[in-house]
Amino acid sequence: MKETEKVELVVLNEPGVLGRVAGHIRHEGWNIKRLVVDEDEKPGSGPGTSTMEIDIEGAHTKLAQVMDRILNLDCVISIGMTQNGEKVIRRRPVKQGKNTGAEKPSQKVPEKKDGVFRILAINPGSTSTKFALYDNDDLILKNTCKHDASLLAQCGTVLNQRGMRRDCIMKFLAEAELNTSSLDAVAGRGGLLKPIESGVYTINEKMLEDLHSATAAIHASALGAILASEIAVPLGIPAYVVDPVVVDEMDRNAKLTGMPGVLRSSVFHALNHKAIARRLAAQLGMPYENARLIVAHLGSGITVGAHRYGRVIDVNDALAGEGPFTPERTGSIPVVPIINMCFSGEYTQEEMIEKITQKGGMKAYLGTSDEEEVQRMIYNSDEFAALVLDSMAYQTAKEIGAMSAVLEGLVDAIILTGGLAHSIRFTGAIKQRVDKLAPVHVFPGEDEMLALASGVLRVLRGQERAVQY
Repeated sequence: MKETEKVELVVLNEPGVLGRVAGHIRHEGWNIKRLVVDEDEKPGSGPGTSTMEIDIEGAHTKLAQVMDRILNLDCVISIGMTQNGEKVIRRRPVKQGKNTGAEKPSQKVPEKKDGVFRILAINPGSTSTKFALYDNDDLILKNTCKHDASLLAQCGTVLNQRGMRRDCIMKFLAEAELNTSSLDAVAGRGGLLKPIESGVYTINEKMLEDLHSATAAIHASALGAILASEIAVPLGIPAYVVDPVVVDEMDRNAKLTGMPGVLRSSVFHALNHKAIARRLAAQLGMPYENARLIVAHLGSGITVGAHRYGRVIDVNDALAGEGPFTPERTGSIPVVPIINMCFSGEYTQEEMIEKITQKGGMKAYLGTSDEEEVQRMIYNSDEFAALVLDSMAYQTAKEIGAMSAVLEGLVDAIILTGGLAHSIRFTGAIKQRVDKLAPVHVFPGEDEMLALASGVLRVLRGQERAVQY
């Protein structure tokens, strides 16, 4: 059953703000029934702002979660809505500047209400550490510590960075006056563990041991569980990972490659895949476990997965060189020319891996992996830039078509998500080729912090059982 809600947004007066907000609401699956915009004259609202009053109608999606994501837009200052009969105003979450601990939070953590679970989510990247605080699935604050490359280099290894990253998190939370005893759990991004099924996993000694291995420790994602454990253990609270990149639910027919000794592996954006698939299934009024979906995560790596009844039965391993080429990766390419390059004597093993995983694709062709920069090149009549972007969309559409065959042509919906999904040209080129297979839904960006918190929340509420690694 659909319901109508009224929200009030304070936004910056800047070009395109109306389209960005309205487009975001529609992407979330809600319909706009009424929209009124007035320039602010309210005391304290400040110059250069307007108020939007919007009546929106939708079903099966929690309005508060939609508003959380709209608060991420840099043009939105605050959102007012009615919750439990009371008017609630929420302001844009705290974000940090360029250097570790360089800026202090502009707001303090509120006192936790009765019956609420408070969850800290941590997502380390190669040069940054993102973290966010949630009360249930409501965002309280978030922050990104951007780490200086020279300081990271001084650490020597990824694992040696954990002290610096942990200190950044705890210093910021202390300055925001968080009472750490109010935390109920900590969620960390999962790293390159051994293949496991989808789920919320308790961080235990075996997991931490595997994250210290040479294979897992090459990527900063290994620090997610390590940092979560180091923060949670002294507080006597549980720590979890949710749907790490190694989730493996592939059908056995998808494993063989044609070369004995080499099997296809399942390494993909499992956290975002699963979270967005669950969200759309809810909007469509069906359990995720009853849905047949194709999810395409469009980022620096592009992974396209066939979701059948709650399991990803096939997906390309972009890190290993499968699937479409991407802003930084080559994707699937003819093998024999690569063998010739490997034995030419011109490249080392490390250089070849770097060419395939970090310096391939759009970056190799155009010298940049920034989609917005490529769009500017196209706007300035660069025909080759247009060919590269359109070819990347073509290959992505072809991968979606392959996953339609995996699902025997029975597809409830196709989902386009990730950073590249903000590009109307890119998603439009994909839609043009695949929208006859199934309805196409676009969810720009990725909400991995909320996905981490929501997974842990299901466990804390008893809706799902945590799995032991």
